[in-house]
Amino acid sequence: MMDTLVSGVSKDILKISTDEFTLYLSGNSENKKFRATNNNKQISAKVSVVSNYDDIKVHTINSFGELELNEEDTMYPSFFEDGSYNIYLENDTENNFTIHHEDKDIRENIVCRRRDAHGSFKFNGDIGFSTFKILKNNKEVLNFTIQVFPSKLDYLDDYNDLLREVNEEVTSLVFEFISKTFSNIDIKDVKKQTNLEFIVILTNIYEKLEKSIKRIEKQPKHGVLTEYNFKDKNKAKRTSTKETIKHLRKNHTSKKVVEMKKRTTLDIYENQYVKYILKRILKKIKSIKVQITKSKGMDNPYYRKLNEIEGRLAYHLNTFFRDISDLNNNKSMTLVFKMASGYKEVYYYYNLLSKGLDICTGLYDVSHKKLWNLYEIWCYIKIHNIIQELGYTAKDSTIIQTTNNGLTLSLMQSKKAKCIYENIKGEKLELWYNKPYNALPTTSQRPDTVLCLKGDKTSDRVYIFDAKYRIYVSDNGAIGPMEEDINVMHRYRDSIVSENELEDYYKYETFGAYVMFPCSDETTFENHKYYKSIDKVNIGAIPMLPGSTSLMKKHICKIIDESYIEAVNNNPIFDESEDYYRFKNQNVMVVNTKDKKHFEAYKQNKFYHIPKEELSKLKLGVEYLAFYQSKKEFGKEHSGIFYIAKINNIYEYNRGDCKELESKKNKSNDIYLRFELDTFESIRSISSVEYAPPLLSYTTMYLLKKASTIHELKLKNRTEIEVYKVLKKYSEKYGIILKKENEGFYIGNSFVKVLENRDIKLNDSLVTIKELIEILNRN
Repeated sequence: MMDTLVSGVSKDILKISTDEFTLYLSGNSENKKFRATNNNKQISAKVSVVSNYDDIKVHTINSFGELELNEEDTMYPSFFEDGSYNIYLENDTENNFTIHHEDKDIRENIVCRRRDAHGSFKFNGDIGFSTFKILKNNKEVLNFTIQVFPSKLDYLDDYNDLLREVNEEVTSLVFEFISKTFSNIDIKDVKKQTNLEFIVILTNIYEKLEKSIKRIEKQPKHGVLTEYNFKDKNKAKRTSTKETIKHLRKNHTSKKVVEMKKRTTLDIYENQYVKYILKRILKKIKSIKVQITKSKGMDNPYYRKLNEIEGRLAYHLNTFFRDISDLNNNKSMTLVFKMASGYKEVYYYYNLLSKGLDICTGLYDVSHKKLWNLYEIWCYIKIHNIIQELGYTAKDSTIIQTTNNGLTLSLMQSKKAKCIYENIKGEKLELWYNKPYNALPTTSQRPDTVLCLKGDKTSDRVYIFDAKYRIYVSDNGAIGPMEEDINVMHRYRDSIVSENELEDYYKYETFGAYVMFPCSDETTFENHKYYKSIDKVNIGAIPMLPGSTSLMKKHICKIIDESYIEAVNNNPIFDESEDYYRFKNQNVMVVNTKDKKHFEAYKQNKFYHIPKEELSKLKLGVEYLAFYQSKKEFGKEHSGIFYIAKINNIYEYNRGDCKELESKKNKSNDIYLRFELDTFESIRSISSVEYAPPLLSYTTMYLLKKASTIHELKLKNRTEIEVYKVLKKYSEKYGIILKKENEGFYIGNSFVKVLENRDIKLNDSLVTIKELIEILNRN
């Protein structure tokens, strides 16, 4: 009867029997993906039944697929986020029994027919504990709680790590945001604060807090105390007339007067309050240390950090604040804590520490998100961290935003968000979350994470990382992404295009597209076809889980380090003419500019000339000149290629006939070739290398507009680009000069050349790319 409700369901998983009804939960208790990701782990599931009935029996399924009486609070893991299940309540009385669940979708799929209740449902990504209530005539008589497992994660470690890392990063983002908007944050009372949040906040603000404490100790506020003493009239230095009169009225025979003395003191309310703040923080630290010791022991980074801060705070209490009195019950604020340097900062950081997290109400509800949504958020945050680890600083971000209710996390609201980064070289990156692409010729697209390496308008590079909380387990147990998710990456690359209105064509914006999926075995996945496909067509998959992000970091590092030409080389071409225009159609002549004076004359008068003997044979088809500026004449920062100009005409003349540049007498009859040029056009700078290029050389317009160094102007084909990447990496790593000469590369004592048939020759031997890398690494 139960098995007919959902196709494919064949077993009762849970049975609860009372003297009034019997309840069944059925479904497929086995999950191939769960077994693959939790292989060889003895995991048990929680189950609990709370009831008003005296005689109740609970049966659960065992590892052999059989129901057996269970008197414990654990059972065989049988309920999964993506499973389909049936519930059936067989009523043996005339009473009205109903089944209630907090989830609306589950609740509305359970119906009553006559005296019985039944339904079919899924957990739709909700994991953890799920409670069903049995109502008898609208009054609860029994409830039972089962544990729902994720099917693609190691439940014991990965899920909890996802939650922890997201919460930690959210807190860091919040306080990074606060530090930039110091005076605009409204502090509110905390309703509940976890120990982890306190530690993260304290770690973020402590250096600034202690700096403020030291400022108080160096320039403390002080008060003035007035003391009154009875002295002989002739010994008193400063008499208080008012107090003396009072004294004599009460003591007519006294011959004493009242002497008044004033002295400064540091034992004032403001310093007492700072001492109170330090003691409160220390008390909290000690309390958390006790909890950490119980759960993790003393050998962990949290305990060590708290121990260090505790010692530093105790030092301040035992030195400057040692003779400051403890605070009495008066805890009202004074203007000192709003205006005085040191005091206002200490008070501000104390409020952040004890109250500040309330501005983030709703930010920490990630555990209530669907697991697929939590995975998306974690993947974005992890890439954000990797970019920072690679030397980029976040300059502007919309991840944390201000609303009327405080601060919100855009990622939690599934809104688009963007973070802009910059490194010490001035290179910029953008990392988008839920970036919409609406103005496309076909359909709109909205990938999860988009990384954009900023160049000029023609050389931005876009890479898509799409989090897919799904896995495919092959017959031999290998874990990989779903094939349909890989197809989505192809769709992104084909769909996301930009229009060149001037030339009336569209070009692909996306250089690479990758599925991020939950898998921890990075070593095995390196041999998977969807990882190897990244090197071939720049579409594939990268595993991402807590503790398993090395392949992602390696790939992002590779993307950032590549030049535009190297990156383009990873993408397929559409026809052979593409490679012709990239490497063969050498219609640009690169010429050396003698000095600044000559260059200004060329630029202003739109010409260039060169002794004919130096240009014995002009290559046919040359349409443009590119001007190389040497380090010697233009300086290091201005050396390279910055300008090109189109050739309008070429003719011969005597050097002395040049009106723009005066000729030496012994050169006036020399024959020169004169190039009449169009307006000089600035291009993205092409930097010089360790040595000057030849006086004249040729390149293609494609290479000229995409190259980042002089080396790249002479690349002949896609194989040579791969060789160049390897040699450049080796050169940068070991500080060895790389020279492009004689149709090949000189590096150290070696000469590497790519032959016409694309074979690679190292000195006198033919090698593959892999062998070249191995030989260089050995040397």
